[in-house]
Amino acid sequence: MMQLPACVVHNLQDEYFSSERLFCFLIDENYALVQIWGDAQRWGLDDIPIGHDMRDAAVFLVGCVIGEPQALRFVRLSRHSVAHVHLIPDGRQSYVVLIDASDEHDPTQAKQQKTNELRLMHARQNRLIGRQRELISELIEIRSELDHHRQEAERSSANKSRFIAMMSHEFRTPLASIINYAQLAQEQDASRNDIQKSVETIERSARHLTSLVEALLDDASLSAGRLELVEEQFDCHNLFEDLARMMAPMAAEKGLSFATFVDSDVPKVIFADEVRFRQILINLLGNAVKFTQEGGVRLKVTYSSDRLVVTVSDTGPGISSEDQEKVFKAFERGSKRSETGAGLGLTITLRLVQLMGGEVSLDSQPDEGCTVSIYIPVNVQADPVAAEAPVLPVPDQDALASRPLSILICDDDDDMIALVEHYLHRSGYGLIATSDSSDAIAKTIKYDPDLVLMDCNVPGIGGVGAAKLLRQQGYEKPIVALTASRLNEEERRAFTRFFRKPAPMQELLVEIKRLTH
Repeated sequence: MMQLPACVVHNLQDEYFSSERLFCFLIDENYALVQIWGDAQRWGLDDIPIGHDMRDAAVFLVGCVIGEPQALRFVRLSRHSVAHVHLIPDGRQSYVVLIDASDEHDPTQAKQQKTNELRLMHARQNRLIGRQRELISELIEIRSELDHHRQEAERSSANKSRFIAMMSHEFRTPLASIINYAQLAQEQDASRNDIQKSVETIERSARHLTSLVEALLDDASLSAGRLELVEEQFDCHNLFEDLARMMAPMAAEKGLSFATFVDSDVPKVIFADEVRFRQILINLLGNAVKFTQEGGVRLKVTYSSDRLVVTVSDTGPGISSEDQEKVFKAFERGSKRSETGAGLGLTITLRLVQLMGGEVSLDSQPDEGCTVSIYIPVNVQADPVAAEAPVLPVPDQDALASRPLSILICDDDDDMIALVEHYLHRSGYGLIATSDSSDAIAKTIKYDPDLVLMDCNVPGIGGVGAAKLLRQQGYEKPIVALTASRLNEEERRAFTRFFRKPAPMQELLVEIKRLTH
């Protein structure tokens, strides 16, 4: 070590001791105070007697080994004093030297605090970056979903546009026939044969229009969830026989065979919505006959696990797997499907089956025919005799009134009133006509007709409300609904009988006679 002159060393020591504010004390091997040098008060170590255990006042000594050199940095001794502590051994004693570190500690602490704050800022920034990435991922996913919905909407809009254009043609064709043949029948030189042909064509076109409108209304009602089932007990064997009588001539006209097989286990009387069940089967059988050019159509009915299993199979052109995904969707058509009709038959069929709690399966291959099976849960009735509806007579003579009777009809369609009036007068009935439900109530109470024919969609409180009010006011004679509206089970209970327009007039007249005689 370099040797300096004594006066230089003395001056440097004075300046160092002064600037660093040194303090020193000596302890023995038992940490007892032996001697003190410096300003003990500044360090909070004053008034400590010689021989006192310094670990009480200088806690940093706890754990320190006497006799070994040690250095402790930034030791806080009081609220305002921070020091570097050095233990310098001297035999079995140690000098404890405190060097003021307050000026050094504050910047270091500030630097450490800034470092910690910087770390926290980086941590927050990383969390923000992570959240930003999550948001970007969510935005990408939402955008992808929106693009998908937009494409679906555009596809649906395009399909609806094509459907509307197609339906415009479907409606215009029968309407044109009705108008043109009506004009033909009105010509002065029209022969009886021309008039008969015109009437037949007008009837055929009107029925076609009715089927189109019914399909559209059913699809709209199903889409809006407003279609309700009206369940009642009926003879399903009779239903299958009716369908066979209906479809067999249609198949024969095309040179096709038509076979029906009903398993012996199929219950005779069931509880379900007969109208909707019939509609489902007519749609399936009608399609099978329509698209089959050679071979035949087969209807098979079995019963298993409280479900009717109805299978319609044909030998038609079949349906590809790609087209099978389309044929049950609204406004979609298979690539080889005919463009006639509303194109909603299978869509309505699927929705009706699902509404009845059933399922539909389709098995088909191109050029190998098609098999559609429906599985409908039904309740079996234990008393089939009670379920059988009375057989109504159909001869013309049975529709004629045998005594003077009056009928009140409430309908806001003048043509419908005129039509019913024609048939009722021809059958010997008197007629009271009105187009308002409130007026119908007043005239019924005043004239007490033998039967009321009520349309449901008429001005005032409506046909259902009028029928209920008449019952409340004591009118006990038959009230028959003759309407184009669909009624739920509760609404039907307001009427004695229910007929949907266009109702077969002969059947209506027979029922009027049965109810009034």
